[in-house]
Amino acid sequence: MWSKKFRTGSRILVSCLAVGILAFASIYLIKIHNINGSYHQGYNTKGAIALRGFPYPYKAAMSICSDIDGTTTVDEFLEIHKFLNSKEMTSMGRGIGLEIGDSFMMYAPPGCAFSYHSDDPANAQIIEKFIKDGYIDFMHSYGEKADFTREDAIRAIEELSKRQCKVDVWVDHARTIDNLGDDETFGLGDHPDSIAYHSDITLNYGIKFVWLGRITTVIGQSVPITLKTFSSIYDPSHSFGSLVNMGKEFTKNVLAVFGNKKYAMHKSYDLMRITTLDDGQKVYEFLRFDNHWEGVARGATSKRLAYVISDRTLERLKEVGGYMVVYTHLGKNSDCSQVIAEETQIALRNLAGEYEKGNIYVTTTSKLLNYYLSHKYLDWSYESSGDETVITISSVKDPVFGTFVPIPQDLHGITFYVPDKYKARIYVTGKEIINLQRNPPDYSGRESITIIG
Repeated sequence: MWSKKFRTGSRILVSCLAVGILAFASIYLIKIHNINGSYHQGYNTKGAIALRGFPYPYKAAMSICSDIDGTTTVDEFLEIHKFLNSKEMTSMGRGIGLEIGDSFMMYAPPGCAFSYHSDDPANAQIIEKFIKDGYIDFMHSYGEKADFTREDAIRAIEELSKRQCKVDVWVDHARTIDNLGDDETFGLGDHPDSIAYHSDITLNYGIKFVWLGRITTVIGQSVPITLKTFSSIYDPSHSFGSLVNMGKEFTKNVLAVFGNKKYAMHKSYDLMRITTLDDGQKVYEFLRFDNHWEGVARGATSKRLAYVISDRTLERLKEVGGYMVVYTHLGKNSDCSQVIAEETQIALRNLAGEYEKGNIYVTTTSKLLNYYLSHKYLDWSYESSGDETVITISSVKDPVFGTFVPIPQDLHGITFYVPDKYKARIYVTGKEIINLQRNPPDYSGRESITIIG
């Protein structure tokens, strides 16, 4: 009798459990379907006249976002960037000529990084030059200063403004007090009651995009989520480690879908989102990528960057047609025989090949984020008369810093599919844009026109 009751109770329990799991899975899948729907709606490129996802002819886009800590001398910094940004001969052979940026600190001890305020005035001169040339495009916090206060931020902003050195990207550093993130990088820079409070003056200086410590192992952001989003993390060459990464990433996604705030950026894997700092100011927070098989943030060195931007990663990025901001420290090279690890030199040359073949658009982090912003919030329309197409751009409806009428430089790379590239024009508030690139059919078989800012 008791055995029969036990079996009946067990069946009821199993049935209830199965129903619960089924209901949970169904709700999850419905939420994912809704997320994917927003991507399909926002990035519909199938019409005869449509906004292309990336500048012609590229299928995907990425930046290499290198934190400056680990780069301790100006000579090392210059050699790294001679290789990255030019095609001159270097100690590592001919450079690759890519638009790869870097970062800077205002304050740092010699063993951390060369910084703006240091004993060597040449440091400030080099940093100023590279900011103005666009190859230093983000501030890696204010740096490492044990007694950092708001006065240090004021001093830094005054100096940068005086020198007309402007960057619009901020990246938190380790766990320093001036960081803007709370739950990952444990900063107090956006806490008005802290001696380190500075976010009001920092954003007023011009910072629009911030990284607050969030990293993903998913290859390609701002694309629909599928089973392969997670299964592609698995690497048979490193089966255990990559399997752990896959499990962690999927768990973060599930938690985010059901409302977890810490992992909210893992809900849709959009490249960036609107975030409210602790003082109430809104900014754009972006996600960085590191899929090293040993775990998140373990690939952020010169040698391990080779794995993170391997051919396997680039093939997947092209397949999904996504964005990616790669997290690294090019100057963390103590285990390398050259300034940049030999295996990473090979990987970077391969990346340069993908750029030159028109597959992956490679640019600085600031340019990538600004392109994404203009593209996502572009307010445009078109009229067709016979075989002629007139595209009108009204504004960029920036929901954080305000709607603005773009100038051609703000629209550099913006590309429209059109039926006939020779019979298409673009206007911004009644003024025709003259500098257009008229493109032959791309991999989709359609012609297009690109704004050259």
